[in-house]
Amino acid sequence: MPPRARTIVDPRFAAELRRLREARGMSLRQLAAVVNHGKSLVHQLEVGQTKPTVDVAARLDEALAAQGALARLVVDAPDGGERLAYVTAHPRRVDHATVRALAGLLAGYRRLEDAIGSGPIMAPVRAHLDTVACLLRDARHDVRPSVLDMAAQWAQFAGWLSIARGEERAATVWHARALDWATEAGNSDLVATVLSFQGHQAELRCDLPAMVRLSQAARRDQSVNAALRAYCAGQEARGLAMAGAGTSEVLARLSEALDVSAQAAEEPLSPWGYWYTPSFFAVQQGIVWRYLGETDSRANERALALLTAGVAGVSEEASGADWHGRNLVHLAVAQAQDGETTMARETLATADAMATAAASRQLSHEVAEAAHRLGLSAMP
Repeated sequence: MPPRARTIVDPRFAAELRRLREARGMSLRQLAAVVNHGKSLVHQLEVGQTKPTVDVAARLDEALAAQGALARLVVDAPDGGERLAYVTAHPRRVDHATVRALAGLLAGYRRLEDAIGSGPIMAPVRAHLDTVACLLRDARHDVRPSVLDMAAQWAQFAGWLSIARGEERAATVWHARALDWATEAGNSDLVATVLSFQGHQAELRCDLPAMVRLSQAARRDQSVNAALRAYCAGQEARGLAMAGAGTSEVLARLSEALDVSAQAAEEPLSPWGYWYTPSFFAVQQGIVWRYLGETDSRANERALALLTAGVAGVSEEASGADWHGRNLVHLAVAQAQDGETTMARETLATADAMATAAASRQLSHEVAEAAHRLGLSAMP
């Protein structure tokens, strides 16, 4: 059977509940009385021994006048519904309506990851992916291409989550599977996406030649969505800048990324590329300029402007995402290079808190590495 909908609780909930209660001057007993629950339950929630339901979180939020701060930390995972339960028990009955249900479920998890990070959703996503793989194995010939394409999308997402959590081996496995399935399905956009994410993996392990080659390969097919090709050109520019390539070569690639991103406004985005917004591209350009800014103060000024604008443009729903935390690390580096050490320390502290909440080892590592290199404490 596919996993049932379950409540996902942000790891920050327990500490935030206690902080808010103490800030309101309420005892455990007083708060318990207001929400009509026992004192022991509130205590267990504060120490993380018990997880709240969505309803309990909403009651606590109202009692503490938290204006949604607690309620946002507790959500129900997307539910696959009765159709997925049925076809899992009867895999030969999988149909295109089932594929649409899987697409909706995946879209829900993507948005959920933006809100609370990769850590809390990794386990349910993997459980659903096991279900999708079983359906693919037993799907009828006429519906198999659609199931195959959907399976590739789930595997790509699992690979991304594994990157965010610093699980290199798992990311490699899921991306390889996603690439095989996307290639078989003939989904050129998804193939390019997986190649670009493999390039990002190469960046994380400091294999810059592989990063550049994979970025080039990902944007080679001109039929691929323009937003994705713009992202890949920007990633290539970043790889070149990190490798110490000539400024003219880096800027040529950066200019290409900017031109192609302008074309992207005319094309619909793929379900796995909805984050390719103007703010996203501003951050990507800013990251390249901040590498150039290591030796050029004017380049760093441009990096600061782009990164500040891009970070500010992130939606509230995505403010807890791992990738937003990594953008903050780059902003902190640019701030430190500009001599704004206090601001850099505060920005790193924000990213550090996000890494803890999202259980992201990768983000924690990047925060610690930046703090060490800059001679800063990650906490103010």
